[in-house]
Amino acid sequence: MRRPPIAAMAVFLTAWWSVTASAADHRLPYRPDAIPRSQYLAVEEDDTVRPPSSVDAKDYFVAIYSGGTIGVYYYVASAICRAMEKNFQKHRIHCVPLRSLGVASNMSLMEHGRAQFIIVQSDTNYYASKGQIKLPGGQSVMSLHNELGAMAVGAKSGIRTPADLRDKRVNLGIEGTASRALWMEFLTAQGLAIGDLEQAYSVIQEYNVMGLCGDYIDAFGLWIGHPAAPFHDAAETCGARIVGMASPGTDKLLDQRSFYFRGNIPANTYPGQTEPVASYGFKASLVAYAQVDPYLVYWVTRSIVEEVDAFRAAHPAVGAVAPREMFEMGNFLPFHPGAARYWREVGWLRGNAGH
Repeated sequence: MRRPPIAAMAVFLTAWWSVTASAADHRLPYRPDAIPRSQYLAVEEDDTVRPPSSVDAKDYFVAIYSGGTIGVYYYVASAICRAMEKNFQKHRIHCVPLRSLGVASNMSLMEHGRAQFIIVQSDTNYYASKGQIKLPGGQSVMSLHNELGAMAVGAKSGIRTPADLRDKRVNLGIEGTASRALWMEFLTAQGLAIGDLEQAYSVIQEYNVMGLCGDYIDAFGLWIGHPAAPFHDAAETCGARIVGMASPGTDKLLDQRSFYFRGNIPANTYPGQTEPVASYGFKASLVAYAQVDPYLVYWVTRSIVEEVDAFRAAHPAVGAVAPREMFEMGNFLPFHPGAARYWREVGWLRGNAGH
């Protein structure tokens, strides 16, 4: 028997710093978190591949804003830092992954000069390149893993396709987040509005498994690298089924959006999932701030590519990444000069353009 929405949500819901450029200074603000102040006050220019001095080696620092610690972005940022550790004696760059509230938070942090690197979705990269959303100072480094949409649905929910969401209780995520925006676009593609759901919740993603397994919601969905802990935990804890987001509606959506692609979540990715799950998604994208020393961006790019086996081994979501694809797909913003330097060295980027 379903619990009343108000009582259910009483359990389910628990749910100064900024820098701006002065009128006289048109440079982007740059005070990155977790970085020694001395590093960003005097950025050395036109010295992209300087080696450390054997007599007086200088240490450098990079920090990558990712997502929540239960999400794939945090693990991927950690994988980048592990790849960089392999070449530490060459570049002497210390790397640290930082948790965040997700894509929207990462964009805000970069806008205020607090982030050197952020992980976002490639649709964010695309819309920023078109000026449809604000990401001042954001420049491409590379794409990362595939992010395919999927829903975890209650075993008795009756949801087997996107069309079955009508009259169901669904957590769409907090308003203003990237996940919420994706849900709204997805529902529209199915010919559904919020009013067609029995209940649309706006709850942080950390409560998804509790909500589903506690019978407060019938479904939650994420566009994420797979395997991902929320889907695994829901399937293992309460027998949730994993449903893809492929449909006639999303076929039309893909025809309109160049940053989307079709894909399958392989069978046995999650407990009880014996068949491939057809869906659609995009790439995760590593973006650097324009003010970051090109030396740092160069070595982040180079380390991931040259240590790609270590990078792949760090998490299943990046287990199939291919360097050429990381260069060619999902990088709609101009490349940061440090990344462009490396892509030219390997012969994939030609000319002076950032793309």
